[in-house]
Amino acid sequence: LSPAAASLLPFAPQTFMYLVGVVEIVVGLAILTRWTEIASYVAAVWLVCIAANLVLAGYLDVAVRDVVMAVGAFTLARLTEVRGSSALRVHGHERLQQAA
Repeated sequence: LSPAAASLLPFAPQTFMYLVGVVEIVVGLAILTRWTEIASYVAAVWLVCIAANLVLAGYLDVAVRDVVMAVGAFTLARLTEVRGSSALRVHGHERLQQAA
């Protein structure tokens, strides 16, 4: 946690990092369930925020890694969205054929 971010917290940085860990576990589990799309968008935003914190702390190399992971999470979200919309079209087409 960068000193700038730590100074803004109303509680200990260690407590904040525990909360960060819980959020990351919850988002990771959500990606593995039926909420893949929304959880992937959350992960992408989360990783960009982590990258911004790393830039403030001076760790540019690690920040770039997190931006790349954010792009990957965003890509997963978009692919899930596209797959879901194509599945809806297929099921809708099957229902139209059955009704005819």
